[in-house]
Amino acid sequence: MDIPDALVGKLVLVTTSSVFAVFCLWVNSYPFIDEDSWLSLWLPDPQWSLLLCGAWGLLFVGGLMAFTLYHLYPHLSRDSLPH
Repeated sequence: MDIPDALVGKLVLVTTSSVFAVFCLWVNSYPFIDEDSWLSLWLPDPQWSLLLCGAWGLLFVGGLMAFTLYHLYPHLSRDSLPH
């Protein structure tokens, strides 16, 4: 099954826009919600969003480093390796 690139682009755009909107509303509206409100039961503390973003960034950068080192290692000469 071949999916057109235009459809993939629209799906990516809608998904990222939705996640961004929910994230911004969550973080920006959290301080104004009363602790005894029913809504506060459904919304976790925004520190979890920052932890999630930090962990994702760490995994992303670590993955890029591992990918680069994996593909770069065969091209290194024995003299350029650390002793």
